[in-house]
Amino acid sequence: MDRPDAGVRLAGCCTPVPADEVTGFAVRGGVVTVHRVECDAVKRMAEAGRAAVDVRWGDTTECRVTLFAESFGRPHLLADLTEAMALEGAEIVSATVEPPSQQRVRHTYTVQLPDAGRLPTLIRAMRDVPGVYDVGRAHHQAPPF
Repeated sequence: MDRPDAGVRLAGCCTPVPADEVTGFAVRGGVVTVHRVECDAVKRMAEAGRAAVDVRWGDTTECRVTLFAESFGRPHLLADLTEAMALEGAEIVSATVEPPSQQRVRHTYTVQLPDAGRLPTLIRAMRDVPGVYDVGRAHHQAPPF
């Protein structure tokens, strides 16, 4: 990183994980926030003239990532989905399940993985749960800069 003494924070809007192409921006207090390069917040900050900070991943492969799952409502869906995640080694840090709307349910999970390389396998395992029709990384709407 260009600023070796700066604190680092992973952006919640795009949940970068090791192996993602990333960039950083200095924020209040001298902290550098790391974003995925395709994040909408990166585009807005660049358009606003904010200078990017060169960042790169260290040796760690452990990661925390936010995923969403879209599914049709059915009995035991939550149990089946969390079991599939646990079998892939994901530690669920937080979970939100929105009330069903027209038999469709949106789940949001923040998980800790021992290795970012397991993320594609985790997403496939979640998609394989009956009733789940979409799983992906969350892209939260970041506030304007």
